[in-house]
Amino acid sequence: MKNSAVVVAGLFWPLACGAAFAQSPSQIPVGAGANVTRQPAGSRFRNPTNPPPAVVAPVPVAAPTVFSWTGFYVGGDFGGSFASTSIASATPGWASRSLNPAGVMGGAYAGYNYQVSPNFVLGLEGDFQGNHSSANFYYPTFDVTPNVQQNWVASLNGRLGIAYDRALFYAIGGAAWGQGTVTVTPGILLFPPNLPPVSRTANLTGWDVGAGAEYAFDPRWVGRLEYRYYNFGAFNASNVGAYLPLHVQTSINTVRVGFAYLFGAPAPVVVTKY
Repeated sequence: MKNSAVVVAGLFWPLACGAAFAQSPSQIPVGAGANVTRQPAGSRFRNPTNPPPAVVAPVPVAAPTVFSWTGFYVGGDFGGSFASTSIASATPGWASRSLNPAGVMGGAYAGYNYQVSPNFVLGLEGDFQGNHSSANFYYPTFDVTPNVQQNWVASLNGRLGIAYDRALFYAIGGAAWGQGTVTVTPGILLFPPNLPPVSRTANLTGWDVGAGAEYAFDPRWVGRLEYRYYNFGAFNASNVGAYLPLHVQTSINTVRVGFAYLFGAPAPVVVTKY
């Protein structure tokens, strides 16, 4: 009988162990002793004080672009004019005299650039400048006071430049036009006091050449510093009384600063950076 009981207990022992291990994971005891507590499965992996990290959104940024000089531009400039003028006459005894009219000038310019390679730029530019510069002298032998005045200059030029990113160094030259006025005022020693001055205004044609430097402060605005030389050859002007006409030869040196708006520069390309 005793042996039968042992046999029955041996048969039920594996079943009892399997039932114990088959309990729900949520009922697995944590800890030991009398104060055993039961926690839901997986609760040890949750920590409300440390939430999952926030997802950072991509930030749009402007990708760096290479500056381009290609495009139309229009601007204004201001500077000084320093002319060299000689006045001669076939009148016997009249020696050639030199004058140096100086004054301020300013105007507008516009053109187009084409950047043929990273370092070379070709362009075409036209400009118009108001030029108020004058000078005079008294010729005691003939009792006259000639006065020379420059009124305006204009030009249509080609440009050849060497570019270093936003800096451009260029040569410029082409055809030029201008207007000058020569006025001869008679004195009172050899002429009647009421004899009016004699004046002639001439439209001139010549050429100009120069050099300059430009810098793009941003993709649209460009500053410049430029030197220009104009040569208008010679023209004849009226003289007083029986004196023979004056032979006037003039050239002009100018230094100007300018500021222009460049229409063709590309806008920065916006890309997304992660």
